[in-house]
Amino acid sequence: MTGALDVPPPARRGVGQGLINGTAWTVVHVAVSVPIAFLANVVVARSLGAVDYGRLAILTMILALATAAASLGVGSALMQFVTKASEAGRTHDVDRLVSGAQGYNIFVAAPLVAVVVAVVVDVPWPFLLLAIVFGIFGPAVLQAGPILLATQHRSDRAAQIAMISNLVTQVIVVTTVLVRPTASAVWTARIVATGVLMSLPLLALTPRLRRAALRPRTPWSLPRDFWIFAIPTGAAVLVSQLVTDRVQIFFLEWLDDSVTVGLYALAFGLAVQILAPVQAAVGPLLPAFAALRERGEEHARGGLLRVTRVAAIMAGVVLSCGLPALGALIPWIYGVQFAASADYFVVMSCAAGIVIVGSGSYASLMARLRGGSYLRINLVALVSMAAVALASIPWWGAWGAVASMVVGTLVRALLMVVLEMRAYEVDRSEMARAFAPVLAAIVAIHVVWFGWMAHVSAPAWISSPVGGLLSLTLFILAVRVSRTGLTTSDREALVKAVPGRLRRPARMCVGLVSDPRRHE
Repeated sequence: MTGALDVPPPARRGVGQGLINGTAWTVVHVAVSVPIAFLANVVVARSLGAVDYGRLAILTMILALATAAASLGVGSALMQFVTKASEAGRTHDVDRLVSGAQGYNIFVAAPLVAVVVAVVVDVPWPFLLLAIVFGIFGPAVLQAGPILLATQHRSDRAAQIAMISNLVTQVIVVTTVLVRPTASAVWTARIVATGVLMSLPLLALTPRLRRAALRPRTPWSLPRDFWIFAIPTGAAVLVSQLVTDRVQIFFLEWLDDSVTVGLYALAFGLAVQILAPVQAAVGPLLPAFAALRERGEEHARGGLLRVTRVAAIMAGVVLSCGLPALGALIPWIYGVQFAASADYFVVMSCAAGIVIVGSGSYASLMARLRGGSYLRINLVALVSMAAVALASIPWWGAWGAVASMVVGTLVRALLMVVLEMRAYEVDRSEMARAFAPVLAAIVAIHVVWFGWMAHVSAPAWISSPVGGLLSLTLFILAVRVSRTGLTTSDREALVKAVPGRLRRPARMCVGLVSDPRRHE
């Protein structure tokens, strides 16, 4: 009934326009934010040292896991159901969904997280109070903002806000660690700053959506289908967090190896940072796939293959150029106490690259509302990861943790890819060609890093640029020889996302990893 009475909001963007503008601003956001976050992390790591840096990682993981457990998939469900309702013009349903989800966040999730943090986290009580008020209840009130911006295909505005928020947060974190260099102080400063700045996405919403977000209803006002999707998805998100985040630090801490906790945490964090450009570029996919599903399976199938191809090229470029270059500089940047992190960083980043290339399959799976399948996939990955962790960490320490991370993340990513291949009847050869560039990059990186750089005694300022250039050259040659580069339409879609003045050099750069003879 509501669908016939509601009028779609006139300012709502289309999927294509939202993706193009969002991608352009995401490039700017990443170009500004990643270097700032990297420099801030250097100051934090050098100020805290390996042991306290590891403790900071443990505090961060406790809050992340508690939040994932209490959220119960409400955020993921809100993203999907609001996108579909907005595409159909059911504005009354959108308001009801937003208010119900906010009711759950404020009245159920936030108190649960606060109890867990108060019981488990060992920090001075003033820090604990600040964390609960501004880092838990504050974000619960404001949580709908970023999600609703994405559903309205306003990834450009989300990127602008994220850029400002990142700058302010990093300034606060660096100031805190210089004044009070303790893990508890840095942890509190980071989550309080992040929580307060979540008000910016809420202010960017339309007045109607903002009113709905600030008028929470009881959670049981949400429709039954919402919970049927949310609950298994929430369980899957929690399991996914256990698989994809640095939970191996709990195993290492249990073995009373505090220094190794810090080394592993730094390597893991760097792996996330170096792939941030690719991750940010594929970020708008989740609402976009939900919209494409509404337009037909053929559109969704084409989108899945294109996203995989583009992500594989982007990940291949970033990994092949960045891993040898940054890995060689880790002892110089962070200090010799973190030198062992370089090898861990290279291996984990390669595994994370494959995961990001598979992000299109994750977005597609969510768009099909397959929360139960997502849960089963993550459970299989968690069992695989835990088995490797228990068998290897007591013997090999950090390398056992690295092996556990690689196995868990790859099992999770590849199972989702296989499931979506079956759903859209994609041939194995077709998907293999889409993944080929990132696999070529991984081979090139291992040849250069372990086959050459590990055996050459050269200053970091020489081995870093030479290793990065050599690995990138091998990657480009492999892509061109194998003819697995971007298609003509892929190349044009990427160039259109770049601001006008930069399109000519962008076309030249993209041309290096494109195959003009390859068409969709």
